[in-house]
Amino acid sequence: MLKNSSALDALFTGKSAQGSLQAFFFERGAPFRLQLECTADCSADCAYCYARIMEGNEPLSSREIRGLLRRAAALGIKQIDWMGGDPLERPDWIELMQAARYAGMTNNLWTCGPRLNDVVTAKRVIELTRDGFVSIHLDSLNPNVLRSIRKTYDPQQVQDTISGLELLLEAGKPAHEIANLIMLTAHHTPEDVRKTMEIMYRNHRILTCLMSLKPVDERGLLYAHLPRAEDVNMAYRHRDDIFLGGHSMGCQDFPKQYCGSCLFISMDGKVSSCYSLRRTLGNVREQAFEDIIHANSSSLFYTPYRGSEHAASCTACNKDACWGCRANAFYFGNGVYSDDPLCTHAHSRTDNCPY
Repeated sequence: MLKNSSALDALFTGKSAQGSLQAFFFERGAPFRLQLECTADCSADCAYCYARIMEGNEPLSSREIRGLLRRAAALGIKQIDWMGGDPLERPDWIELMQAARYAGMTNNLWTCGPRLNDVVTAKRVIELTRDGFVSIHLDSLNPNVLRSIRKTYDPQQVQDTISGLELLLEAGKPAHEIANLIMLTAHHTPEDVRKTMEIMYRNHRILTCLMSLKPVDERGLLYAHLPRAEDVNMAYRHRDDIFLGGHSMGCQDFPKQYCGSCLFISMDGKVSSCYSLRRTLGNVREQAFEDIIHANSSSLFYTPYRGSEHAASCTACNKDACWGCRANAFYFGNGVYSDDPLCTHAHSRTDNCPY
């Protein structure tokens, strides 16, 4: 279903130039993508929001982020994923994304969507995400599911998200550069996830990035929202059937080339492997960004895992893309280099899953 020109190719195991470049960085064990959690502000008000539930210090300032962008460019990082919260609710989002563009990096935007329902904002987003993608965040089209997920449910906010998506398309952002994000929780059913993915593709021709909730806060505050392992497996099978032509990527959110060439910086400067795997390996307020990467490259890019028996043990999925979700292994299994215990294809299961 993916086109070779898709900006989302690197998230769906495609063979475009961007996917090939990401794979090249993966093989080198070098960072291709920097995920920046730049704000906790967001009108969606999701009860499980990572940015809001994590204990932390003062958010990174505009000056600090600009400095990180310069360091990222010097390290050869090619893509910046702006995350939150909703980055469009940060007052200086335009200036920050411009700084990334001026440094030669591609902007990708993860937004809950309502602020796109403004022609000036939509056009500015298109300009600043040239060659990159925009991922809106609408977990479901079912009001009952959204009421269960969000602390406050506003039907107008949902309508603004859909209108913002439509305006983004009308203003010129190609559908193959837009996705919807679903965060799979205990409040979903696999059937609702399937319907949402199919409707968003049928009505708007956009793909869906499917993620499953992880207990990133380490205090158990998200356990009540965690999806059942059976539902995780079924939802990802629907994802594979709809968007990957039946080729399985297990319970991974994205292909291993994405995960193994990614860095994440939290709102207060903590460095870890990705948005969903928050084992802190340093803080950019205490060490130089490049020093953190140099000292922890093996952990950041899962070097010990690549040649291990676990990485090669499963033959059920596309081995060119899948090595099991490292975040699932970290939070629910026997460590980041073990099998993914949520995947029914895993050879070893654990009883650590809080279900």
